[in-house]
Amino acid sequence: MSHELSSLLILATSGRSMAESARRGGYSVTVFDAFCDQDTQAMAACCRVGFGVDGLDPSVVLSTLESQFPECPDGLVYGAGLEGSSSFLSRLSEQYTLLGNDPAVVRILAEPTSFFELLDRYQIPHPEVRFDSPDASIAKQWLVKRAGSCGGMGVMFFNPMRSVKGSEYYFQRYLHGSVMSALFIADGTRHHTIGYNDLKMTSSDELGPLLYGGAIGQASLEHTLRSRVEDCIEKLVINLGLRGVNSLDFILSGGELFVIDLNIRPTATLELYEHQLTDGWMKRHVEACLGSLPEVLPIVNAARVYGHQIVYAPSALVIPAGIAWPEWVKDRPVTDTRIARGEPVCSLLTQDKSADAVERRLQQYQNEILSMISLSSRRLLQEKNIA
Repeated sequence: MSHELSSLLILATSGRSMAESARRGGYSVTVFDAFCDQDTQAMAACCRVGFGVDGLDPSVVLSTLESQFPECPDGLVYGAGLEGSSSFLSRLSEQYTLLGNDPAVVRILAEPTSFFELLDRYQIPHPEVRFDSPDASIAKQWLVKRAGSCGGMGVMFFNPMRSVKGSEYYFQRYLHGSVMSALFIADGTRHHTIGYNDLKMTSSDELGPLLYGGAIGQASLEHTLRSRVEDCIEKLVINLGLRGVNSLDFILSGGELFVIDLNIRPTATLELYEHQLTDGWMKRHVEACLGSLPEVLPIVNAARVYGHQIVYAPSALVIPAGIAWPEWVKDRPVTDTRIARGEPVCSLLTQDKSADAVERRLQQYQNEILSMISLSSRRLLQEKNIA
C-alpha cells in the first residue's frame, strides 16, 4: 500500500466513482455524500448527508463521523461540493491526513477577486469579469456566477429583474464556443496531463441553464492551443502548489482560449480514464498528494473513446422497486428515493470507436432509462397520493 495508507474517507456531493477507484487501489473506503446510492453502498461504508447551495453540511459530517465512525481513516479525500468550505476543510485537516489541495488554495478560488487577480497576474486569459451589474440592454451577454459552487449549479444568465447580492457573486461575459477541460495530476511543482475532454452542458430550468451534463474523453486539441493550455496549467501548479488530480475548464471561442474554472480536486471526468490503470487513479492521486508524481502516464488507446452523461429528472420522480438497471447505469438511486424535477437521477457510462458514436449511444441510453422509470414512477406517485 502506497505510503502505508490503507483506509480513506471520501467526502463529495457524489463519491461513487472515487470510491470505486480507491477500492481498485486496495483501500478500504468510507463515503459521505449526498446520495449514498446503490453502487456506493455495495462497496463502501456509506453515509448520506445533506447537500445545499453551500455544499455538504459540516456539522452533520463531523457529528456523524464522531458517532458512527470513531476509528479515524488514514486519509481524507474530498471531491465536488466543498469548493466553498475552506474553513471546514481546515478543521478536518486537524484530525485527518488531507489528501488534496490545501484549504488556503480552496479559499483563494472561493474569492472571485483573488482568483481573477491571480489569473491576470500570470497572464492567463479568461472571459471578461465584473463585480457590478451590467447594463440591462446587454443582459443576455452576461452570466451570474456564484464562487464556490460546482457542476454549474451556481451559474445563471444575468436577469436585471432579479436581485443578486453578496461578495461571492460575480458577472462573467458569456462566450459562444466549445467547452473543454484538461485533467491533470500534480505534485506541487510538476504536472502530467491525463487527458482532454469535451464537456456537455444541459439545462433543468432557468435557474440551472448551464448544468454539467457529462463529458466525452480522449478529445484532441490543436498543437498551439494545447501548448497554451499546458502553459496555463504549469503556472497554476507552480504558483498555487497544486497537488493530486485536478482539472482546468476552458472555452475555445473565436480561435482563442479562455479559462473559465479551475477544479482543485478529482472531477467526474477521471472516470473516463479509469480503464487505463488496474489499480485505479485514486491511488495515483494519493501518491501525488504525498509528493510522488508518476514519471510516465499510461498511453491513451485512441481506438476507444469513453463518455458519460448525467440524467436529470424531467419531472418529479419516485424510484420504484424492482428496476432491472442495465450495466451501463451508474449512481443507481435506492428504491423510494424522491427526485425533484431538475435533480440528477443517475449517470450513464459507455465507450465506442468515435465521439459521435458515444454521444449517440448516451442519448439512446438516456431515453431508455427515462422511459423505464417514468411509467412506474407515475404509478407509484399516484398510489402514495391516494394513500
